[in-house]
Amino acid sequence: MKSEIKKSNTNMGRKKILFNGFLIWTFWIIFYAIFFKFQLGVSWAVALISSAGNYYIYALLSISIWFICKRIAFGSFRLPILFFIHFFLAIIFSATWLFLSYGLWYLQAGDSIFTIVEIRTTIGWQFLFGIITYLSIAGIFYTIIYYRQFREKELKEAELKLLTRDAELKALKMQINPHFLFNSLNSINALVTSNPKQAREMLVRLSDLLRLTLESRDQMLVPLKEELDLAHLYLEIESIRFGNRLEVHDDIDVNLLETPFPAMILQPLLENAVKHGISSQRGKGTIRMTIKRDDGKLCCTVSNTVGSDIRTKFESAANGTGLENISRRLILLYKDLYSFNIDKSIPSEFTISLKIPLKSDG
Repeated sequence: MKSEIKKSNTNMGRKKILFNGFLIWTFWIIFYAIFFKFQLGVSWAVALISSAGNYYIYALLSISIWFICKRIAFGSFRLPILFFIHFFLAIIFSATWLFLSYGLWYLQAGDSIFTIVEIRTTIGWQFLFGIITYLSIAGIFYTIIYYRQFREKELKEAELKLLTRDAELKALKMQINPHFLFNSLNSINALVTSNPKQAREMLVRLSDLLRLTLESRDQMLVPLKEELDLAHLYLEIESIRFGNRLEVHDDIDVNLLETPFPAMILQPLLENAVKHGISSQRGKGTIRMTIKRDDGKLCCTVSNTVGSDIRTKFESAANGTGLENISRRLILLYKDLYSFNIDKSIPSEFTISLKIPLKSDG
């Protein structure tokens, strides 16, 4: 529904631009016809026909300038080279315009046009006018294109902020929901008498986790170390709660710890693995997290064992809104320079792999 409204608004905006452009061009044609009438002393009919023939042809040809500006991006060449390219195109454009204008007029009026207009004295300044107008229109089009790209960038950044905030709120909701707190506090209560030291340790981990989650995170990217701190706190709490039922292995390239990483990505993946994989099976479960460098990209893999009796349930969870949210944020951050895959080929294991460019900004 939103896409249909957006498409309708876009079409209405284009129609409005075309209509306004047509009005402005018509006023110019009338102005030039008046000038043509009194300068050459021709009839109103000849003045209007000549003006309309010249400048409606110019208007139609000007449409191609838009596509040229879209094709030759403003930052694709240095400014002098870009100006030279457009100056060369302006010469071709102006020559084409005059050829078509006078050609059509000649087909209509024949040799009489030479008695109506002194072509030798007018074609020079008309040719110059065509070049200057081409460059002016190209400048206007580049301004419009730049403004549109700037607005699109602003909208994408705003959408990305909303999605990141949404991920934070969802993670917070999952971590402080009654089920999570009940399990954690119940485990602490059981440990108070049997293992007070471990109970205190779990309380500290739970406190740190809630503190990190509640902290404001306005940045789209954070150092990988910060993201791992949150992930490890979560796994430590779950390790205490599940005891021997949960085994965690991670293999992290320490040289990547300061690498910018999308905020709130690892924790939802691990939450998904624990909630739908480990906690739903009776026996021992394993979670493996690997982060390495591969062919100029940061490769992150999260895998967990899953029982055959709950595989269907886990598959449904693996296609949920959490992973969809992650995928959408990756698209906005990296466009087509990333990969995000779910591997279900091994019956007893689920693996989610992520590859992102190794760079300092999004």
